[in-house]
Amino acid sequence: MQTATPNSPITFGDLPIGKFVRRLTILSAMGLFLDGYDLTIISVALLFIKPQFHPAPYLLGLVGAAALGGMFVGSLVLGNLSDRFGRRTMYLFDLLFFVVFAILSALSQNMIELIIFRFFLGIGIGADYPISSALTAEFSPTKRRGMLLVTTIAFWQVGAVAAYAASLLMLHLGPEAWRWMLASGAIPALVVMWLRRTIPESPRWLAAAGRKEEGDKIAQAVAREQGVTLKADTVQTSAPAKLASFRRLFEPDLIRLTIFAAGCWFLFDVGDYGTIVFFPTIFKMMAGSTLESSVLASGAIAAIAFVGIAIDWLIVDKIGRKIPQAVGFLGLGLIFIAMALIKPAFAIFLLLFLIMYIFQQGPGQMTYVFPGEVFPTSVRATGHGFSTAFSRLGGLLGVFVFPIMLAKFGLSSGLLLFGVCALGGFILTVWLAPEPKGTPLADV
Repeated sequence: MQTATPNSPITFGDLPIGKFVRRLTILSAMGLFLDGYDLTIISVALLFIKPQFHPAPYLLGLVGAAALGGMFVGSLVLGNLSDRFGRRTMYLFDLLFFVVFAILSALSQNMIELIIFRFFLGIGIGADYPISSALTAEFSPTKRRGMLLVTTIAFWQVGAVAAYAASLLMLHLGPEAWRWMLASGAIPALVVMWLRRTIPESPRWLAAAGRKEEGDKIAQAVAREQGVTLKADTVQTSAPAKLASFRRLFEPDLIRLTIFAAGCWFLFDVGDYGTIVFFPTIFKMMAGSTLESSVLASGAIAAIAFVGIAIDWLIVDKIGRKIPQAVGFLGLGLIFIAMALIKPAFAIFLLLFLIMYIFQQGPGQMTYVFPGEVFPTSVRATGHGFSTAFSRLGGLLGVFVFPIMLAKFGLSSGLLLFGVCALGGFILTVWLAPEPKGTPLADV
């Protein structure tokens, strides 16, 4: 990366990783943390919700899927609005949905209330995906952009591990423990909302919106905070003045990227959310397991993911995004299918899941990274929001269908479905994936 001093002006794409970039990355990552926390802790809460409400399998699936449905709406609608009206306002307030409806979910008196409240909670989480990704990508230095976006999505896994740790502390609170679990995420969400007020509007978005002078002023102010000087007229964008049309995603120059970004993320989330939400339930079904051992085994799988994340973090700006995603999809598909065919015992099943979760991090990180880079500034949040929304349909399929398949056909049928989807993601990646490594956003 270019070394900069106040006497050697640099471009906005060479902004160093100083206090501002680190603060923005962490505050953006906390939105993903809350998603990982909430969608993981519901998997433990279900162990208490089932004996209290005795729901039919389809209601159990709807509880797991409700937040994903809300994420579909939030990412699609609010992602597009952030392209139309700016990133900052919704970046500050989208988590308010999470705070309010996390508390209301904990106060639910029946399954219908729980499903409704978790749907609205999901709207806030879904909105944060495209907004946080766009802001992080648009402030990131070109040569370290992949690492910073991987850091952002990696916090999903931090949230998942935190959820398992928190749920272990709350397991012995009695039959109402699930209420405390679901409410607990409101506290970090409030803190993050307060801290995000220090983040300015994206200079790249301002330039794309025809407010280039305002964008240059913000870019220069951020550079001064970082201790560097920017060249004049440094914020470049290839975007047209008209912003945020969904139709733009399907024009000839972007349609392959839209199919790739949305399709791969959809195929990944079928198996990802299908397993995450029901990990404790799956392990509880196996001979010799207990409530605590099921949660501990699920937590071990979430923790091993950091091995795969560390690998991605180290290589994403060296070998690129395409290879980690393709290799991860291939390993994921083969292991899912192997588990379905050999029907292993508890210990072998856990070992295979641990290995699989290392492979899982390739597509787990890159399906988030790609949409933040490959779409132009004018529709970056719209493109990421559309990809996120489409991925939530995959998550809905996995979460809603899996418990029904589990009840009617057994575990192997669900694992086969997840394996086939992962192999489909491998094919789509090899066929359509570009390689944005080292390319300025204006040129991607």
